[in-house]
Amino acid sequence: MRCVVLAAGIAATILSGCAGMQPAEPTASGTAVSENPAVEPRQGRRWLERGIAQFEQGRFVESLRLLQESPEILADVPAVRAEALKYIAFGYCVTGRRAACRRSFDALLVLDASFVLSAAEAGHPSWGQEFDRARAALRQPAGAPLRPAR
Repeated sequence: MRCVVLAAGIAATILSGCAGMQPAEPTASGTAVSENPAVEPRQGRRWLERGIAQFEQGRFVESLRLLQESPEILADVPAVRAEALKYIAFGYCVTGRRAACRRSFDALLVLDASFVLSAAEAGHPSWGQEFDRARAALRQPAGAPLRPAR
């Protein structure tokens, strides 16, 4: 139960990181998240692809905004949400926001504990170590020290 509450808190924190910002593009319906709770789940993949395209073009702030604020992504299947969290983490890492990067990876691993980065992604100097740290923390029992006592 504690993990579910923690996961919900982490996801809410990450996905509301740009709450005061205007979306990069309007939602498919043109309405705000709170005005349209019944978003079509399959639309999330399309918004995810737009966010990834922004990331690949080096438009990290725009990518983060789009991935975080899309109700279509939040309403989609866990695989789409996990991929969005991965790119959110990448965006935070490449913009020097390590703590936010780590929280994004934490949320991703709560959503999908078996998630792994590709070999190229895992070796990336900006986010590879942050993902490894998040994975190691996930394997730690609650309340256990992160390092053995000396």
